[in-house]
Amino acid sequence: MKLLPRSAFAAAVLALIAVLPVRAATAQPALPVRVEYNFNPGWKFIRTDVPGAEKPGFDDSSWADVGTPHTWNDVDSYRKLINHSSGDVGIYQGIGWYRKHFRLPASARGRRVFLILDGLRQAAKFYVNGTRAGLYENGVTRYGLDLTPYLHFGDTDNVIAVRVDNRTTYREASSGVVFQWESKAFNPDFGGINRDVSLWITGPIYQTFPVYDGLQTTGVYVYPESIDLAGHRTGVGVESQVRNDSGAPATIALSVSILDDAGKVRARFDGQSATFAPAETRTLSASGMLDHARFWDVDDPYLYTVRTTLAVNGAVVDSCDTRTGFRATSFRGGAGTGGVYLNGRFVWLTGYAQRAVDDWAGLGQAYPDWMHAANAELIRASHANYIRWMHTAPQTVDVRACDRFGIVEVCPAGDKEHDVQGRQWEQRVEVMRDTIIAYRNDPSILFWEAGNQVISPDHMREMVALRKTWDPHGGRVMGVRHGDDNAMAAATTDIAEYYGVMIGQDPRTDSLPNRTAIFRGYSAERRDRAPLIECEDLREEAFRGIWDNYSPPHFGFHKGPKDTYDLNSESFCLQAAKRYHEYSINRIDNPDPAHSKWSAYASIYWSDSDADGRQQSSAVLRVSGKVDGVRLPKEAFYVYRVMQNPNPDLHIIGHWTYPAGTVKTVYVAANHCDAVTLAVNGRSLGTVTTPVDGYIYAFPKVAFEPGTLTAIATRRGVAVAREQLVTAGPPAALRLTLHTAPGGLKADGSDVALIDFEVVDARGRRCPTDESRVNFAVSGPVIWRGGLNAGLVDSTNNLYLNTECGINRVAIRSTLQPGVITVTATRKGLPPATLTLRSVPVTIDHGLEPMPASPPPAPATLPN
Repeated sequence: MKLLPRSAFAAAVLALIAVLPVRAATAQPALPVRVEYNFNPGWKFIRTDVPGAEKPGFDDSSWADVGTPHTWNDVDSYRKLINHSSGDVGIYQGIGWYRKHFRLPASARGRRVFLILDGLRQAAKFYVNGTRAGLYENGVTRYGLDLTPYLHFGDTDNVIAVRVDNRTTYREASSGVVFQWESKAFNPDFGGINRDVSLWITGPIYQTFPVYDGLQTTGVYVYPESIDLAGHRTGVGVESQVRNDSGAPATIALSVSILDDAGKVRARFDGQSATFAPAETRTLSASGMLDHARFWDVDDPYLYTVRTTLAVNGAVVDSCDTRTGFRATSFRGGAGTGGVYLNGRFVWLTGYAQRAVDDWAGLGQAYPDWMHAANAELIRASHANYIRWMHTAPQTVDVRACDRFGIVEVCPAGDKEHDVQGRQWEQRVEVMRDTIIAYRNDPSILFWEAGNQVISPDHMREMVALRKTWDPHGGRVMGVRHGDDNAMAAATTDIAEYYGVMIGQDPRTDSLPNRTAIFRGYSAERRDRAPLIECEDLREEAFRGIWDNYSPPHFGFHKGPKDTYDLNSESFCLQAAKRYHEYSINRIDNPDPAHSKWSAYASIYWSDSDADGRQQSSAVLRVSGKVDGVRLPKEAFYVYRVMQNPNPDLHIIGHWTYPAGTVKTVYVAANHCDAVTLAVNGRSLGTVTTPVDGYIYAFPKVAFEPGTLTAIATRRGVAVAREQLVTAGPPAALRLTLHTAPGGLKADGSDVALIDFEVVDARGRRCPTDESRVNFAVSGPVIWRGGLNAGLVDSTNNLYLNTECGINRVAIRSTLQPGVITVTATRKGLPPATLTLRSVPVTIDHGLEPMPASPPPAPATLPN
């Protein structure tokens, strides 16, 4: 198997992560009107329930030092065979405690202090200096606390204690009802404070946060008005919720500045001014024009910073930055003319479905922001522009990455597999409301998803009304993913604003008796009303490490008694091409009404996940991904890259290092060409002009001989794409490659460095059929997290791991101590390989790490 060229991958990752926020090293002596602190470093943790741990004077010195995002299930997940109905059966579910000590400057006295969490799993009680301050329960949305009443300022310590419960039997305190999405199978359970945490200080007159749970506030809402695409200009509307906690009446004026990605002000306008009574909250609005606008698009995901400023008597009292993009959207029905339109242009949405936990083997849900961004960059490297998050709302860090890289999102609230009633329905509505408020400024979200299955007409009306209440100007639509309840689907046809389907393309959708007849959410009537989007096709599974039926050491996949699928990497690619082709020829822009259906296509999953796998005899996670659990590409990644590429592309499926005497069919995936020629050692084996399933050019009975295997795609006789495989020699060396954030591994207790280890021949070529144990020794201030062998139990968190197809990847996590870290890999019969790095210190001032006033801009275009 071939990865992206290592140098190109590293360069892309480094270019990508260079745009992420870099936090300031030292605290500022004077506080600005609004300041954000990174609250991730410096927590104490224990994985058990401890009486009295909420008390400020409790002795936590023996607890572990951790940084958030953190999960206690990084040590016990991915270690048992996966179960379809129960997910990961080996993880701890129970209570854990976190405590954090910090001080606030004396100058913060009289101001407001807020704790913002991007979420945790599942529920938590919060104590501030011994006083119960909050309760978080839904396990999905952001959560906020106004800490002001509980805090000390100056030289006195503050202590936040958080009791977290990740049991899937957790019941809501007020109702005794279990949240529907509390499921390991559909929503992998990584207990702990597993997302980012920040602490904010504002003045007593301030713009609120878009965090409804805990704060009941809505923040700033920014949206385009009267877009003039031809004139490259747009109106911009702003609504900012403002709170006066000054204790006296105040006349507050709103103004707006729009900054481009270089920080230059491109527009400025004044908004409303109003007199606020003490303790009054209301919304101020503003509108103005942005000339020479650059519109957000999947191919040009341009973002602006909208800076909203409050002034009292001419003095600035608050300033808030919102990163957003402006785009015109249209959601159309109609054979040949329907679909999703961005900025007046039809866009074929193509990509993947993914669990919202977006987990990483060996780390779970707790890994640093730069890795989320690298993951999004890899999605775009496959020429995907669409992701449907499954069952629960995505994490903020993933939404922001999709904004930056031009990946359209389907954003759910929280559910499992069916409509619900009573309190469970109310819980879903509340989470949908909170999610809309949190993400309505993110241009990459086009679809709000009200359910993973069809819901009742009354429930659909309620969800559409929710969108119109909280996101009336965002250019988005509300719908559901439909299942097999055709009668219920028919009843919501004239209510839903788009229609999601699962495995929708089927001979039965091609032979419906009339326009209103429905199968799996599809009907011609629906096709003519609004976009139909595929949400999760291709449910098959295959390991990255099993090439085909001819490659050692496995010589094919050997299905166990509880396995559903019998695929290797090669046959998985062929099935993927077949399904993608069936949707491609039935795209909504096909003018033939008999073959005009789909506006989007998502294949399940993007990455292998600790979820509801069906290879229950063979795999420790679900292996439906196009990349594996540590984001190493499978062959399917390259096939999707070819199929989704708008330009000519080609990929030889497999490798060219077979046992002597091997004779097999060689498959080449190619696109935007009319012929593919295959050659061995420069000798042509012929040309194929008719692909199977639209993309696969098959060359049967190819006899292996060492050397080169070359494929050339041509169009009208001109070469448009080319790839060559070279036979590797016997294993001669180990090669280690380091991936970190720019500036290196931060000693903050949560940062991660990734190390790829390969077995290569004497000329540095990876040995593609190598699968052998590599042992590791590590020294220095670091925590070993290891990697994954998807077909072996208990493979994570060990100081050894097998290569798969000649390569694998391990992770190490930083501690709070900076220093030199050495990793040495050894393998029988090969010389050892050593990698040395230094973790860099992070200055934390009494538990606080200041962040810059505003994040650096995202790239205007994608790296090549």
